[in-house]
Amino acid sequence: MAYRQNGQYPPSQSPRQPYPPATPPQQSYHHSPQVYPQDVIPAYPPHLAQSPLLQPPIRPHDFTTPAVSQQVPPHYPAPPHANFPYGGVSAAPGSPYAMPNRHPDSYASPHSLYPVALPPHSQTQVPPCPSQPAPQLPVSQPVSQPVSPQVQSLPHTQRYSQFPTQPSPTIQNNHNIPKAVKAPTPRPQARPSPQMTGTKLSQQQKQGGHDNTKPPVDYQVLLLALADEYLDAAHSQATLIAVSQDEHETEQYYKLIATGLRCMEALLKNWRLAPQTEALVTLRFAKILYEETNNDTVAETILSKGIDLCERNRMFDLKYGMQQLLCRIVSKSNPRAAMKTVDGVIRDIETYRHTGWEYAFRLLRASISLSPPPHQDLVGALHNLQKISSLAASCGDKAVSVIAAVLEALIHLQQSTNADSIEHAQRAIATARSRQLDPEIRGIPQLNSVIQMIDICCSVLEYDTNQSSQKLKEMQRSMDQDIHNPKWKDDGSFALPLSAGTMKSASPREPRHDGHIFELTMSWLPEHDLYALCYFLSSVTLSAKNPQDGHKAEKYLEEGLGMMKAGLSSPQGISESLVASSSRILWRRSLYCNMLLQQVFLFCSRTEWRMANKTLKEVRSTLADLGDSVSDDIRCLTEYARGIIYQAVGDIEAAMATFQQPMFSLSQTTSKISRSNPHRDTIILANLNLVLLLRDPSKADHSLASETLSILGPHCQNSPNKYIRAAHSLISATVHTESTIQTKRDLHQALQAATAIQNSQITCIALTFMSWKYFRGVIGEQSEKSAMAARAMARKADDRLWMSVTDDLLAETLDRQGKSADAQTLRAKADKKLEALPPALKMNRPDGTGNGNLSTNGGASKKYV
Repeated sequence: MAYRQNGQYPPSQSPRQPYPPATPPQQSYHHSPQVYPQDVIPAYPPHLAQSPLLQPPIRPHDFTTPAVSQQVPPHYPAPPHANFPYGGVSAAPGSPYAMPNRHPDSYASPHSLYPVALPPHSQTQVPPCPSQPAPQLPVSQPVSQPVSPQVQSLPHTQRYSQFPTQPSPTIQNNHNIPKAVKAPTPRPQARPSPQMTGTKLSQQQKQGGHDNTKPPVDYQVLLLALADEYLDAAHSQATLIAVSQDEHETEQYYKLIATGLRCMEALLKNWRLAPQTEALVTLRFAKILYEETNNDTVAETILSKGIDLCERNRMFDLKYGMQQLLCRIVSKSNPRAAMKTVDGVIRDIETYRHTGWEYAFRLLRASISLSPPPHQDLVGALHNLQKISSLAASCGDKAVSVIAAVLEALIHLQQSTNADSIEHAQRAIATARSRQLDPEIRGIPQLNSVIQMIDICCSVLEYDTNQSSQKLKEMQRSMDQDIHNPKWKDDGSFALPLSAGTMKSASPREPRHDGHIFELTMSWLPEHDLYALCYFLSSVTLSAKNPQDGHKAEKYLEEGLGMMKAGLSSPQGISESLVASSSRILWRRSLYCNMLLQQVFLFCSRTEWRMANKTLKEVRSTLADLGDSVSDDIRCLTEYARGIIYQAVGDIEAAMATFQQPMFSLSQTTSKISRSNPHRDTIILANLNLVLLLRDPSKADHSLASETLSILGPHCQNSPNKYIRAAHSLISATVHTESTIQTKRDLHQALQAATAIQNSQITCIALTFMSWKYFRGVIGEQSEKSAMAARAMARKADDRLWMSVTDDLLAETLDRQGKSADAQTLRAKADKKLEALPPALKMNRPDGTGNGNLSTNGGASKKYV
């Protein structure tokens, strides 16, 4: 293995040969998470099964993304999905931990014998005589930009002139590799024995019978070993390159990949291999082309030939593996065509009754169906998942049935626009939980964790804080028990066992032995990333109770941020492609950014504006690292946070300019997106804050307040977010004050909604406005009780601004009732709280007339509400 030393590869292992010009692969990291299942091909004869290069490389993509697309807003948690969007367990057809969704295999170094192939073609070139000098290979200057390899069609005389002159570290460099493809057979030669003084020569040495002939070089084994070593050397450095993004190291990486591809290309085009060996090498070669280059057309051509080869030799497992890879390649450019191709393959599989591969292709069909609009087919995705569930139930594959139910629940939470989407998701989770106590399911920690996380998200989206808190404790207890489970894997994959009757191979060249265990491999999150995501979900779940329970939401968030910092600064090295490593690092940075945004909003909720602004600067720094990979949801949340901080510190002009940006413009499309989409809710919140700013009569656009609120009305009333409906009713009561009946109705709706979701801040503001509106100047017990209720709710919300306002309001009420001493004490407390607020919020004492108008420093004016 060519490991890096001090940023450089060892001289004896670093290739210096030129490599084909190409462009780096441009993978999309923000499309919906995709489900790419893999049926693990059963064991072959030892000489084939021991070769890492000849293992079937088809593996699944991440079936969820935090998520977590997957970007989750801190206010409105969303369920986990393959990229894991912001606000829930998200992760990426992505979803989820991205987090590009290809997850390549890891292959160990070859230390076993490769299969013996058939003789080479007779028309191959004769190797040069020993007396002839070895051919000189041209060396080109390295380019300055990282280049990904592409296999080009060169003339026959030039096709392999760029092979490396340096062999793999595990192979002795005693011979130059000739251009010929036929292994030379050296003539037996007798080497004269060394002169040994005083020693009698043996009879065999006297007769010249000592045979010192070297065995012939098997160039097929040599090329396979070279390809394996070069690819392993590149993949072992992928994680470090993805973090550092160093151009020179990236260039060296693609040189190693190009060399490995050339070795496999030479083997396929110049040797006649056994059918099974040729099919395995073809599959591996096409997979590397798909993952590491933009040569999709070349990969499709190679796979088409490989499928024909497998069809002629009845190697159905390898044929299905190639067809699945071909469908993935087609889906990159034409998802509709890929769906039709998968449907055709599924019909053939149903005819042969290869149940295991039917699971794989139906999962692939569901994944492609979740492509971004206009290619999305949610009905098709749900149909295939339900087919999997019924088929698995009849075959006794309990784990497959559970994963189908989990994916169905994710689709309802992430993609559905129906009002009853949560109810459908809960039904699917109930189906999964019905088998959760089965020993086969209980032994898979990844499956248990995703079921619990989706269940919590359903309760959070229903705004049932008590139930979500109870489910959160169960999840934390379960995660603590599984922390040392040996089934956690570094690459995040986990296996779903299949029953013995599910996989019945019809391939005579692919024998099975008794007792073989068939598994369907899925890929999600590594243990480290999953636990960090659980900390984030814990913070989101407890956000509503953060002021009352000692800021537990912030403590969980700090733990998660610490794990993400460690995962980004010193990530665990995993042997995988650079695209997969970049996807993983991108997912971690996205989750880290979402955690910081959640921290910003938690600081804002308790008027810690200085800490909020400091954290927002760190968010901007993280966004700069992400570059163009930042999703629109994260950008929208970042700008919204900046606007509310401007508004809080009294910079009204900057706040209005922020909320009037094009990204916050209302359009009809905001009501047609998925139920849990954070972008829509953020747009509504930004416009609600804009209405509050336009209420000031001194503003030139004061008349736009009522107009903007009228436009917002349908969006807020039809929103499934109860927080938004409560805030809209409250702001309507403060703007439409001309009708007492309408104002009381709006206040009643706001209080009712805020009480149902246990939102202390909205309840506090509503009670304060009610006391100021209807008990101002009234002397009596009722006015005092109203002011005291508003003050108590402000303390419960831990909002220093409203604590100061309610203290002043109660002091004014006590003054009118002749309780001057108590009033003076309350005013002193209010002044003390004001000292910690920004200067623009420090208000003078009311003039005692009861008009409620207060002058402020910084040129802004503000009432109690």
